[in-house]
Amino acid sequence: MKKNNLTLFLAILVSFGCSKGLDENSSRITAQGEVIGVREAETYVWRGIPFAQPPINELRWKAPRPPEPFESRFEAKKFSQECFQPKGLMTGEDGGWTGSEDCLYLNIWSPAWSSEELANKKVPVMMWIHGGANIIGSANTYDPSHLVSNHGVIVITVNYRMSNLGWFRHPALRQEGSTLEDASGSFGTLDNIMALRWIKENISAFGGDIDNVTIFGESAGGHNVAALYASPLALGLFHKAIVQSGIVSHSKIEDAESYYPQDGISGINSSKEIINRLLITEKKAKDVQGAKELQNGMSLVEIEKYLRSRTPEQLLTAYGEARPKRGGMTRVFNDGHVLSKSGIYESFINDQMTRVPIIFGTNRYETKLFNMRNPRFVRWGEGEGLLSKVFSGVGIDELPLEIMRPDFYNAVNQYSSDSWKQRAADTPARQLVESGHKDTYVYRFDWDDLPVIQGVDFGVLVGAAHALEILFLYPAAFDNFIIKNIVIKDSYDGAKKLSDQMMSYWAEFAYTGDPGKGRSNDLPQWKAWSDAEKYMILDSEHGQGLVMVDSEVTINSIFNELTTDARFTEDEKCQSLFSMSYSGDEFPIELFDSYADGYCLTLDYSEVLKMMGEEEGDNDD
Repeated sequence: MKKNNLTLFLAILVSFGCSKGLDENSSRITAQGEVIGVREAETYVWRGIPFAQPPINELRWKAPRPPEPFESRFEAKKFSQECFQPKGLMTGEDGGWTGSEDCLYLNIWSPAWSSEELANKKVPVMMWIHGGANIIGSANTYDPSHLVSNHGVIVITVNYRMSNLGWFRHPALRQEGSTLEDASGSFGTLDNIMALRWIKENISAFGGDIDNVTIFGESAGGHNVAALYASPLALGLFHKAIVQSGIVSHSKIEDAESYYPQDGISGINSSKEIINRLLITEKKAKDVQGAKELQNGMSLVEIEKYLRSRTPEQLLTAYGEARPKRGGMTRVFNDGHVLSKSGIYESFINDQMTRVPIIFGTNRYETKLFNMRNPRFVRWGEGEGLLSKVFSGVGIDELPLEIMRPDFYNAVNQYSSDSWKQRAADTPARQLVESGHKDTYVYRFDWDDLPVIQGVDFGVLVGAAHALEILFLYPAAFDNFIIKNIVIKDSYDGAKKLSDQMMSYWAEFAYTGDPGKGRSNDLPQWKAWSDAEKYMILDSEHGQGLVMVDSEVTINSIFNELTTDARFTEDEKCQSLFSMSYSGDEFPIELFDSYADGYCLTLDYSEVLKMMGEEEGDNDD
């Protein structure tokens, strides 16, 4: 996800709570010792509680270890640092780094119960896993106070290791004495499992029900929820799951530990290629071939020592430089222990596995977040930080001159977003139901009541883009001046109502495993996926409102509709099929190859590749 596409959503989502003085009534006793938090309005908040030992030094690339006891009363009034990540992607700044390897901390929000009320409380617990491609993001970004105070639940946000600090496999890291968890390479997944173990051991002291835990997350967070859903190690640690715009595929362990083939195509940033980049950057080798020869001559002990002596800045820099062609998002590995060899999809089709109630969902125009800055579709004015200016409400010197061919722009995003929905929601839901798991629910978020600013319709430009639904679940930012007066503007009342409705559904699901009519019991019935009705549209009354629909997106429905769509020329149909099929996670490349008797194979896609950041030569020296 590129920096200039994140600016709007960072403005929407970042809503850090303001810590006040410690409140003695928030004192709780955990397995580590006493912890005290702060009171904010109708909630108690505990920030920065360690749920594992710092994964630093010899614990880098190890499964998380249980946290050490507190030496004295722990004052949980400040957020911890986020996990180490590129600075520019989260802040809008260019270059640099932020966060720390010492980052395995969680934050807790609960209603501000008196000690007498707390003694009788046993409420649902909801653990939120943040998104950001498993490269960026922070638990500290989200303020769930409305969900907590309105519906009497406990919400916990967690940090986890990312990039090649979170998911990284190399034989050198599997030395004698390594546990199966240490050897898995899926350290970020194990961090989330450790957080769930902490919750099971401690959350009853906060009024939470250890037998009623819901995991939920968006984008990479949704992927991580799906990984936990499929992981045998997480069995019994949670009881419901919500996958929001998540990727439900895994990375292959073979790809993770192999040099890239001649064509440079791979599904994951390989550890061997990352080492190549380190060696080249440090001028120990002149090129990839020289780096391979040097690396192949090193013993596993030498490689382990070399890797552990590198700084996180060096490791993440090499991680970015080692990006393969058609590389997928950073994901869990099918190691056979943390995740089965069959991967995440095993949990959707295997009726012998223990499955819990689950919600899948996507946004109507997921890919507009990424395509809105693509010059193939939108002609923007010149100037640094233009998009930031638009949503800061100050210094708006220029706006996009035009959305070139709005119908075409909508069409391109329709099919790529439908492809996302097919993979992340409809197919998993159908597979679960066909394998006997009836407690399966699906939504599509359609809200697009964005304003027209100086002639530019942001409802068309952005629409119901990737990540926008998060604002409706964490509406603390609704009263932010920018959000209220520029992003939502005249649609504030309708957006606030939809937010209340969505939180009501999410809370009811956390309580019962069925979103039903919402916690308020007055919303349209959200039914489980079936042949008759499949998913719930989440929209304002200005749009479709809340309504169940019976349609399903499949690979064939996308292909058949796209190839007969009059909004495309024949070449543009090929370009859209190419864009969807180019990534190994998306559309079957066989359909692209066969369309129009192979006509698509005769075209030049260099410009399309350039816009996708996949220019030929990206992996050459």
